Amino acid sequence: MRKVDKFNIESLFEKASNSSRKRAHLNLHTSFEDKVQRLYIALIKGSYVEPHFHEQEHQWEMFVVQSGVLKVTLHNPDSSSITSFLIGDEQDVHAVQFNPGDIHSVECISDRALILEIKEGPFIEEQAKTLLKL
Repeated sequence: MRKVDKFNIESLFEKASNSSRKRAHLNLHTSFEDKVQRLYIALIKGSYVEPHFHEQEHQWEMFVVQSGVLKVTLHNPDSSSITSFLIGDEQDVHAVQFNPGDIHSVECISDRALILEIKEGPFIEEQAKTLLKL
């Protein structure tokens, strides 16, 4: 059994505060080979995950917002916006699942946000995501 407590989460936010990307990860899976990858991501206001997509057939991913508010944007291949929506506290949407090929970006607009990310493994860094070429 593994518990994630307030100390773990506050430590994660401290790491995010000291990160140039304004975010930090806490892996819950034991190996990048695990069939299901599970991790908490702490984000600080202004953290921005650039438009990207996942090429592999099995690379869906799901975000469940535990606290805070994120702006999610779906993009066309030329990086233009298709739609944007807010997800999290006091929003209509609390979770989102992206299909392989969905071009998306994520921005933390609250002071901080915590998400649980779930995706199919294994995780291979070189194949994890494809950034749009602008």
